[in-house]
Amino acid sequence: MKKITLFFLFLTAFTSAQTSSTINIGGNSRSFIYYTPSSWNVNQHVPLLIVMHGLTQTGAGLMNITQFNLIAEQNNFIVVYPNGENFAWNANMNVSVSTADDIGFIENLALEFQNNFGTDPLKQYLVGFSNGGFMSHKLACESSMCFAAIASVSGNMSDTTYSNCQPQFQPAVMHIHGTSDAIVPYNGGAGTGVSVDQCIEKWRMVLNCDQTPTILNMPNNTLFDLSSPQRISYLNGTNDLELIKIEGGGHQWPGIQTLVGGAGVINMDFYSPQVIWDFLNGKSCPSNSIEDLDSEIQISPNPTNGILKISKGKDVNYRIYSSVGNIIISGITHDYIDIKDLAIGIYYVQINNAQPIKILKQ
Repeated sequence: MKKITLFFLFLTAFTSAQTSSTINIGGNSRSFIYYTPSSWNVNQHVPLLIVMHGLTQTGAGLMNITQFNLIAEQNNFIVVYPNGENFAWNANMNVSVSTADDIGFIENLALEFQNNFGTDPLKQYLVGFSNGGFMSHKLACESSMCFAAIASVSGNMSDTTYSNCQPQFQPAVMHIHGTSDAIVPYNGGAGTGVSVDQCIEKWRMVLNCDQTPTILNMPNNTLFDLSSPQRISYLNGTNDLELIKIEGGGHQWPGIQTLVGGAGVINMDFYSPQVIWDFLNGKSCPSNSIEDLDSEIQISPNPTNGILKISKGKDVNYRIYSSVGNIIISGITHDYIDIKDLAIGIYYVQINNAQPIKILKQ
């Protein structure tokens, strides 16, 4: 994970079910909406679902389309809808309108929900539509934070993500795509990257699944939508891999009749948000994906005039607390923490989840 200074601001109380908030990253304000179920309390380690919108869309718009809030209420998890800069995600697509550090944004968003809401770091999930689906694949391929499972709807891998995909972890992957998608063509293209089949084969090799999948024709109860879904499962790998291929389907969320969700034919044979959650639910990262403080970590010098050196040699999460216990700086680093801008006084530094260490800023 990339080193980044982050301040987390909640605009309303934790008890609010649906809340708008912002993160300031290096002076840039990034916004999001989150939903906490009525049964949630801070002592629970509930799963975290991050849902990323498509190009030109917003987190609020996607929330209204998918209604993941209702599923979160029924299943006791927290769902977050972040906003990409310029209504886009920097997913290294062949045609892109964003250069933002969106890997850093999503990683730090997940970290702050761990710290402030007690979400389970082993049960973090990504869902994305279109450009957001591209971003979910990029995060799964490139992030040093473990996301236990991802689901992409009408998104894919860009050529760059496909070439660079060497994941540190092995997430479960679900991919939903229509064969008549005119925005992100099933067979790939110059503007969108590789084909869906190439994307699935990349994950099959990463997850070491069987070469021959199990194919199940899903119920085709809605004949007027002129499309039919097929569930293709690759078995016996290190994690689950599934493709729901919609013959005749367009650039849409299956099961959601809306005029603003996408383009083309909407398959109405299954409700994709529920099918996605059923796939994600229960997936878990390995316990060793969370770093804990060990005897090798040292923080020096103490007292300091502004630079704290970290001896770990690889990425660690850090938080700087004021003398009264408020988090004033947090982020990720592998070598040093810059506190030159802090006033002279006593602070506490916490690395990963260890006991905070008292330091003196001179």
